[in-house]
Amino acid sequence: MLKSVTPYLFFNGTCKVALDFYSEALGGSIKEIMTYGEANQQVTDDFDRIIHGQLEIDGQMFMLSDIPKDDSTMLEDRNVYIVLEFDSESAVTEAYERLKDGGEVQMELADMFWGAKYAKLVDKYDIGWDLSYTYPKS
Repeated sequence: MLKSVTPYLFFNGTCKVALDFYSEALGGSIKEIMTYGEANQQVTDDFDRIIHGQLEIDGQMFMLSDIPKDDSTMLEDRNVYIVLEFDSESAVTEAYERLKDGGEVQMELADMFWGAKYAKLVDKYDIGWDLSYTYPKS
């Protein structure tokens, strides 16, 4: 039986700034950061790259790390979006406004026929997000 699902986000040397960005944009807190150097990993030329980062957002955990070297092929051809369901219209609007900064909006935040306020975007770190707030049924 599945206990939990943890999104794992990869970056090419920008993990620390991404951790700070997502912490601010989504109201989370950084729980752990370890560099390749602190872990005594010799697989990179930049020992300040993050080998392990943990971000908690409303009790949900995200893991983040940098790839060991500048090899963008490790980041290509992904087809995953992270879906975030918010508990209020203002929360989804705030997250949308923050995450779209420097990114590419694929679907503007708008009311949808299925009874939700929804948006789809790829942020400035090339992470795909589906943002949603489902209106209460009356």
